Amino acid sequence: MLFVFALTLVGWGINVLIGSFIPLWLLLGFSVIYSVEKWLSYYTRKHKIVGRIYRLILNLSALSLLGLLIWSGVSLFTQQFMESPLIGSLLFLFELAVFIWLCRVVSKNSWRQPSMKLTVISLICLFVVFAFAGVQPFSDYKDEVARKVTNVISTQREEAERRSAEAKAKEIDRLRNLGVSDPSSVVEELSTNRELKIGLEVLETVNAIRKERGSSELQWDDKLYEYSIAHAKDMAAQKRLFHTSMYEPFAENAWGGEGSKSWTAQTIVDSWMNSRMHRTWLLCPNLRHVAVGVAYSTNGMYAAWTFWRSETSYSDWWYQYTPDNPPEWWY
Repeated sequence: MLFVFALTLVGWGINVLIGSFIPLWLLLGFSVIYSVEKWLSYYTRKHKIVGRIYRLILNLSALSLLGLLIWSGVSLFTQQFMESPLIGSLLFLFELAVFIWLCRVVSKNSWRQPSMKLTVISLICLFVVFAFAGVQPFSDYKDEVARKVTNVISTQREEAERRSAEAKAKEIDRLRNLGVSDPSSVVEELSTNRELKIGLEVLETVNAIRKERGSSELQWDDKLYEYSIAHAKDMAAQKRLFHTSMYEPFAENAWGGEGSKSWTAQTIVDSWMNSRMHRTWLLCPNLRHVAVGVAYSTNGMYAAWTFWRSETSYSDWWYQYTPDNPPEWWY
C-alpha cells in the first residue's frame, strides 16, 4: 500500500508540473500491477476467479495503454501533445516502457483466463451496450459511425441509380434512332424479352453495313413487328422455313437455326448477307421501314426480316440489274 501511495503521489506531483493526468494514471497502474505480481501472485494463482479477474484487468490495461500510445504518437508527430516537445517525447518514451513491461506481465500470466480474444469481444459488447444506452462519448461515436455508413450506402445507391439512369437514357436514344415509337417501354421490356433484343440487334447490324455502303439507315416499324413476330412464331411452331403469301402487303427474309437456341444477331445477318436474294432485301436502297421477329422452338431459333412490299419499288431498280450487272451496294 505504501508503494502504491508513493508512486501515486509522484504521479500527482508530475501532473501538477506538466499539466497532464497521464503520469498519475501510469504510475498508479504500474504500482498496483507491480505490487500484485510481487506480493500477491500467490492469491491470483490459488483462486481461479481472482486469477480471471486479474487477467481481465491486465488485458484491459494493455489495450488502454496501446490506445494511449497511438494517440500520444499521433499528437507528438503533429506537435499537439505537450507544450514542450522534450517533455512530450519523454512522456511518450515512458508510456512505451510501461507498455513493454505490461506486455511481459500479460504474457507471463497467459495461463490465466480470460484470453485476449475474449477481452476484445467483451470490450466490443460493452461499447455497443453503452452506445445504445446513450452513455457518452460512446453514443456520439455510434451516431458518427452510423452516419458515415449511411452516407456510404446512400452514395453508392445514388451512384448506381445515376449509372442506371445514364444507361437507360443511352438505350432510349439508341432505340429512338432505330425508329422505335415508344422507346421507354421497350427498354423495360428488353430486360426480359430476349427475342426483341436480338431483333433490334439485327437491325442495328444491318444499318451499320448500309451506312458503310452509303445507303440510308432503316427505321423500326411496330406494325411490321407484329407481322414479323407472328411469322417467326409460325415457323417455330411448324419447325420449318416458309414465306407469307405474295398477296400480303409485306414480305420477309426467313431464317432458321436448328440445334441451338443461342444464335446471335451477327450470325443471322451473316447468313442473309451470304445469300444474293436475302442480301437484296437487307441492302435495298428504297427500303425505309423494317422489323425483325425472333422465336424459339424445341429444335432451335427462327427469325423473320419483314418489310413493306410497297417500299421495294420494283419498277425503279429491281429489273434494271442482273447478276452480271449488280448495283454498287450489292457486295
